[in-house]
Amino acid sequence: MRGLADNGAFWVMLIAVAVGLYLLPTLVGLVRGVDGLVLVFLVNLIGGTALIGWPAAMILAFGPRRPSRETTPGSYPFVVRDPERFWVPRLPDSK
Repeated sequence: MRGLADNGAFWVMLIAVAVGLYLLPTLVGLVRGVDGLVLVFLVNLIGGTALIGWPAAMILAFGPRRPSRETTPGSYPFVVRDPERFWVPRLPDSK
């Protein structure tokens, strides 16, 4: 057991797992594409140490998602279905 406590790789892995668990709500929100990811991160970072912020951040991480770009009106890039009817103003050629 003493050999494990003296091993540097063990402590690096332990700290990485602890940080991963601490930031789990932020990671869930990032993967899900949640609408208020910054809010999830701030609640997780600031309130997580008080043990009430971590569950609150997890609830926020499972909140509403961002609407997809395909369903949002006015989203770009767009496809011109009839290029003959689509008019683009052009600058005159200078000679």
